[in-house]
Amino acid sequence: MTNKSPKITALKPIVMPDKRRVSLEMVVDNLPTTFSKVMLMPDLFEAGQAAPPKKVDRNAPSPYPNVELSILNSERRQVARLFIVEHKEANIDLTLHLRSANPADSYIARAEMTYNDEVLDVVEVPFRLNE
Repeated sequence: MTNKSPKITALKPIVMPDKRRVSLEMVVDNLPTTFSKVMLMPDLFEAGQAAPPKKVDRNAPSPYPNVELSILNSERRQVARLFIVEHKEANIDLTLHLRSANPADSYIARAEMTYNDEVLDVVEVPFRLNE
């Protein structure tokens, strides 16, 4: 993990017109960075040869946190849930489908970020289906 822990900086529930689906827009800061592009240095390698492959330690723990997105009803029961393993995106927009949606009920969009079974951040945003 980086020196600064990842943090959920925004969570925005957007109710779809059918009132049974909710799009959750989430922004996360301080995610670990990886370098997927290799910069080739022509003077270090013979012409026509690629850089030697990087060895990946398959036993090393992932530096990325897990995220659970959920929607709770007014009784704080989960009515939708999505789990992201090794979350790597700074910005996401995912749609959750509500079980037994009640337009008169109030809801809570919830995002919980964990790493190695430790809770890093929790954000909860109340909303209603009819707003």
